[in-house]
Amino acid sequence: MKNINNWKKELARDFLALGSWVFFVLTFVRIIILPERWPYINHLIVAGIFILLIDLFLRGKTDTYVSKALAIGYFTILIYENNLFTGFVGLALLGMLWSSYYVGNDWKKTGWGIVIGVVGVGLGFLVNSWIG
Repeated sequence: MKNINNWKKELARDFLALGSWVFFVLTFVRIIILPERWPYINHLIVAGIFILLIDLFLRGKTDTYVSKALAIGYFTILIYENNLFTGFVGLALLGMLWSSYYVGNDWKKTGWGIVIGVVGVGLGFLVNSWIG
């Protein structure tokens, strides 16, 4: 029988899973089946490559779960263009920030994760504007 007091730990892991590479690829595959998919695919590929490179070079010094979730969240908000979905993503991202802190990441590590995610999103837009 599970300890009822572990619900916070389980909830934190569930929130952080929204920033996993598995969820990133799942979102990417979901975008592929859209009729007008190319801008979103380009955005996500560029952001993903940037975050992956940062993750490889700064392993453990940043919270790239938060970075990936920011990219996924932002680009899916653009796809769905729905206020309810946007609010849900906002709450999920707040839940991720709480989860990152709850599992023991300091605010500096989480803050760098946010910065990397925002830069990844920006690069996604920039590169997409170059390739048209």
